[in-house]
Amino acid sequence: MGLLTNEQSRNRVVSLLVQHNQKLSVLVYLAGISWFFALAYQPLNAATYFSENALLPGLVESHLPSVFLSVLQYKEQVEQEAKRDPKVTLQDWVYKKFDSLGIETFQQNFSVVYPFRSLSSKVCWMSAPLRPWHRIQRISVHIAGIKDASKPYWSKDIIFLFSDFDEIGAMAWLDAYHETASQYILTNGLEGRSGAIQAAINLELPLDNINYFNLKLEGLNGQLPNLDLVNLLVRLCQKEGARVAIHHSFDKRLSYGGDSFDNYKSSLKTMLKMMWYQASGAPSGNHGLFQKFHIESVTLQGVAKKKGSHDITTAARIMEGVLRSLNNLLERFHQSFFFYLLPSTNRYVSIGMYMPPFGLMALAGLIKISFVVFTLTCHGLALWKVSQMQTNAEKKEDTKKDGADESPDKDKEKDVEGMKYSLKDEAKTAVDESKDNFEDEMKTAEPLTNKGVLTILPVFLVSMLMGWMAHQGPELLTRIVPRFRIQTEDMIIYSLFAIFTAALAYPKLMTRKSGSPSTFVIDWQLLKSIALIGQTLALTTISLLNISQAFFLTAFMVPVTTLVRPSQQKIFRWIQMLALVFVSPLSLMFLVGLISAWPQPSTFDLLLQGYTNCKELIFLGVMDSYLFNAWTETIITAVIFPIWLLFWAIPWVDAVNSL
Repeated sequence: MGLLTNEQSRNRVVSLLVQHNQKLSVLVYLAGISWFFALAYQPLNAATYFSENALLPGLVESHLPSVFLSVLQYKEQVEQEAKRDPKVTLQDWVYKKFDSLGIETFQQNFSVVYPFRSLSSKVCWMSAPLRPWHRIQRISVHIAGIKDASKPYWSKDIIFLFSDFDEIGAMAWLDAYHETASQYILTNGLEGRSGAIQAAINLELPLDNINYFNLKLEGLNGQLPNLDLVNLLVRLCQKEGARVAIHHSFDKRLSYGGDSFDNYKSSLKTMLKMMWYQASGAPSGNHGLFQKFHIESVTLQGVAKKKGSHDITTAARIMEGVLRSLNNLLERFHQSFFFYLLPSTNRYVSIGMYMPPFGLMALAGLIKISFVVFTLTCHGLALWKVSQMQTNAEKKEDTKKDGADESPDKDKEKDVEGMKYSLKDEAKTAVDESKDNFEDEMKTAEPLTNKGVLTILPVFLVSMLMGWMAHQGPELLTRIVPRFRIQTEDMIIYSLFAIFTAALAYPKLMTRKSGSPSTFVIDWQLLKSIALIGQTLALTTISLLNISQAFFLTAFMVPVTTLVRPSQQKIFRWIQMLALVFVSPLSLMFLVGLISAWPQPSTFDLLLQGYTNCKELIFLGVMDSYLFNAWTETIITAVIFPIWLLFWAIPWVDAVNSL
């Protein structure tokens, strides 16, 4: 309150914000993004450690390698069975093999309803669904290891699950296990189940020539597993002398030592790769859907090369260590971190480290409007103070009149009378000073329009309508796909192109006459203030769910949306429009497609492959929203797109008549 009510302090702050708000916005943005990238530097992050001490990683003797020596025998049996009839799956054979080993085995039937048409297809599943022939060699791994599941030291049940069609099969089993209903994945339930699942490890392992192990962490909607589970896999891989990577990025510090610039670049690359996968909101493996049910899960992928130094026994020892460590856990994972970024396998950046720089990046937009709000707030407080002083003066005067006959003390009357005139003079002086200061501040600040909320209401309503159309349009338009014989993924992107084109033209369509020329007259300062507030709230909310997605959106959008404003010069107006188109949601999707397609032999091939990737990305995002309740498509179409449309109207505003 002292800063707001003190005249000198208030004037200094207001003057600073009014005169230098543009520079301050750029400064805090650059400071925030530089700070964020600097988090990959070792002194600015922390070493990983175990919070769940009950895991006791590595304190067991391995028993599985001798059992896994029979894996090649089972591999030959699987291959012989597959050669009998390539069109038939291995369900019956695997079912009988598991049953012969004394393992409870159940089959599951379910149907998948295609979201955009009435077409549906049925696929038979079991609690161990199967992959295509060229990838089912891992079946022999599970069959060989299943003999060890009956050892007396296991205090927990172990569920072996094979899934076909990747995430769809895993989702069908999870829905049935937890008895949750899905509109598009329909199951008939499971005949048997165990208790609450503490953790899940998804395996993608070759039998031999394993060069290194790769970890996939990201789950649905950017969820991450408990950091202790990640640390457990890393620690056990290192114990077995195997290299471990995150999205195929290694920690060069282990090779070069020290804190050289090469180490920093390696750490930054690893962190950005993890953020790239997390920002998509799609799971990076079958494990990603388990996290939706609060099951900590990770995918362990073995990457094979011709001269790989590890075989399946190394993977067996690692998995035994994981299972026996989880066997010691008496409760669900609840300690350690669920929100983090990994610059390497042994270092982490917690939420307490990355939120301050992200907050600076998001703050850049609010600085542009803070001086207006601050000025009006200070002026209101000044008027409130003056009103309070006048009220006190009137009360003193009334008290003096009422007590004149009862009080014989003339000196006291003189004091009250003097206080009365003193308070009146002070109030009058405060009113005059507040009025003069407010007028000076308004002269110094950018001129404020007096057109009000009614002028921006149509823009706001049109933006919300366009966002709703972008969110619901693909489903509505694909209902007429059979008439035009267009592929569903093509119809989805065509519909989004049509909505985006209409959105680009809406300011021109809303143009009204104002005098002689045709102008678009709105209270652009009020519109920009609302848009900046909405953008900051949206990005901050997304950061609490998926920091990577929020970071990339903030990094691209905030510099453009913060600086955009009407201009009398056409060249600056067109530059702003091009910049806004570049940071539009559809353009960012295409940019993601280009990055995924890089490199290509020619520019034309790059653009073509980028468009194909963009189309697939949008289609998969829509499908994930229907099948798995993914949020990315909803966030982009129903939140980011309408907010972007509010900014899109600003360069169209007539720079003279709107003031």
